[in-house]
Amino acid sequence: MIRVGVIGAGAAALTAHLPALTALDQFEVVGLCDTSPARLAAVLGRFPVPGFAEPDALLGLPDLDAVVIATPPQTHATLAAKAMERGKHVLCEKPLAPTVQECRQLLEMSARTGTVLAVGHEKRFHPSLRRVRDLLAAGSLGTPFYAGVHWGAAAKLEPERLIPPGFRHGYEWRWRDPAVGGGLLQDHLPHYVDLLRFWTAQEPVGVLAYTVNVARDFLGWAPEHSVWEDFCLAVVRYSAGLVLRFETSVVGRSISPIWSLGSGMGEWTEYGYLLCSDGQLVFDLLPWDSSENGRIAVNRKGGEGWLYVEQPEPVRRDGGAASEMFQGQAVAWAGAIEGEPSSVARGEDGLICIAAVEAAYRAADTCAEVSLST
Repeated sequence: MIRVGVIGAGAAALTAHLPALTALDQFEVVGLCDTSPARLAAVLGRFPVPGFAEPDALLGLPDLDAVVIATPPQTHATLAAKAMERGKHVLCEKPLAPTVQECRQLLEMSARTGTVLAVGHEKRFHPSLRRVRDLLAAGSLGTPFYAGVHWGAAAKLEPERLIPPGFRHGYEWRWRDPAVGGGLLQDHLPHYVDLLRFWTAQEPVGVLAYTVNVARDFLGWAPEHSVWEDFCLAVVRYSAGLVLRFETSVVGRSISPIWSLGSGMGEWTEYGYLLCSDGQLVFDLLPWDSSENGRIAVNRKGGEGWLYVEQPEPVRRDGGAASEMFQGQAVAWAGAIEGEPSSVARGEDGLICIAAVEAAYRAADTCAEVSLST
């Protein structure tokens, strides 16, 4: 059994990592750390494990094997380095670090200390998105050459109505904190840059991007309440000709193609489509904390038309698809720690995603495509 601690008692720990880890036989949760006494007490009320006010106290536990880092992005590199220096395996929420240079330093430290450095790209384990990967691997759709993804919400248009109770702080610190280092582009683009790599084995080579701070520039929000971009459009070019168009927003969303509705929780919609040499595919998801796993339809050459892909019935439980994603990710992390083949995202994967983010911000500044530098 892997003795694991969790650093950070925010929404990611409460709704994803802790439920996953405590449900699995491979792990024993031996501590939780957060610098906010109120936040720590609230989470310990649901998960009664030892609590710590400082990361060093948690990392000093005897026989601690590994840590999950679920803190704001600007703290990831420092905490991951501290953990690996003490010989602890790490699963770090994305982004792995603010810059490519810091990612390289973490990779070097992982190699030097013999620790597993994994990155939280849990969408690899989403049941519907894994099915998309299986369908591509089966070959009947042919070679993908274009992917379009929309992942948007209307939360900033009416925060009082559209942000679920208890989640407002989890939204607003990303909007207001200058130390975070980026907005929706930093937060969301890595997921789909990673997924397209995972699905196709192609590498991103160039990015064109546009960003807008809609709340500040169009809705009249005070600049200190909307520090970062809340809408972005990125076009990512991959090594064998695949193109990804990625659109993300918290200031508006479109109608989803299969569900034809929003989630009711911030009005999120998340869907995408793939154009391939022998067919097309559409996937349409609800938020990761929904009980619904998503829907997939395919249209292959041959005149059958659009057909829904059979999937297991949605699992009705707390956490919904998140339970499967985060449990699957934790099991894969455990396998990597044990030296087994694993599909968990590693430090190298996190570095490539940060290279794409860095290139996207430079592209938004210059209005020109920027090549990745890893």
